[in-house]
Amino acid sequence: MSTSARPAVAGIEVVRARRARIDLLPYILIAPAVVLVLIVTVYPALYAVQISTTNANMIRMATMRFVGAANYVNAFDDEIFVIALGQTVRWVIVNASGQMALALPVALLLNSAFRGRAAVRAGILVPWVVPGAVVAIIWRYMVDANYGVVNDILLRLGAIVEPIAWIGEPLPSFVVLSTATIWAGFPFFAITLLAALQAIPEDLYEAARIDGAGAWQRFRTVTLPLLLPTILLLLLLRMIWLSHSIDLIFLMTNGGPGYNNYTIAVYSFILTWSQLELGYPSAMVIMLSAVLLVASAFYIRSIEQSREWM
Repeated sequence: MSTSARPAVAGIEVVRARRARIDLLPYILIAPAVVLVLIVTVYPALYAVQISTTNANMIRMATMRFVGAANYVNAFDDEIFVIALGQTVRWVIVNASGQMALALPVALLLNSAFRGRAAVRAGILVPWVVPGAVVAIIWRYMVDANYGVVNDILLRLGAIVEPIAWIGEPLPSFVVLSTATIWAGFPFFAITLLAALQAIPEDLYEAARIDGAGAWQRFRTVTLPLLLPTILLLLLLRMIWLSHSIDLIFLMTNGGPGYNNYTIAVYSFILTWSQLELGYPSAMVIMLSAVLLVASAFYIRSIEQSREWM
């Protein structure tokens, strides 16, 4: 190698060394977050899978033994689990669709111009930021059979002839729980949809007006197609959150009356809380997570297809 070529080769090696050092920098920066996720999310999930294959109980952890897939098999022989499975589907569908049905018109309203819009936009978040325990207490007192404001209003209006035990009856208790959940959750939908509405170019609406499209036609041909990916994503997120929802159901009804408001999450929580079981509840939660993963895969595929149509 000539003497003149040696400095060039040395320079290339220096550049390569610098690139190698620079390429490691992003990994070093995200390493703490990755470690935190592994500790907080991945490890508990793997431990739950392990526990689900045992007969673990909080008071006999030292003597727990491996039972394999027995907890998973026994779940389908458990009448309460089968009931909770069906009611989980009912709970998710009713509340997710109810929140979306309420949030979409609210988002359209908030996207229009009117006096005091900024205050209304801020105030709409109040139900969302109130803690779940507080929401449960408020709604439980509102529907109390003896001194609840709901019964008082209905009695004054002549809609009922005697107070209704809302929490003590199967259908009324589900209606109250769903109403409270929809009230507390729809602001998240509304604000997210509002952000998506504001991202739609005004030129599209102007072109639709020039073509003679009315308000309904503009909504159907411009707004709804462009909102569809956001709507699907919100429904996916809410489906996951609702399937694991415990606080309102447990604090307002304890899952009752009977098993009428049991979901898989509530049933597993009650077994852990009251009977100190770990193995069987973990198996139920793992099965629920597997179902959610499959459903999420279909949902994500639907979102991708909706973007392809646009």
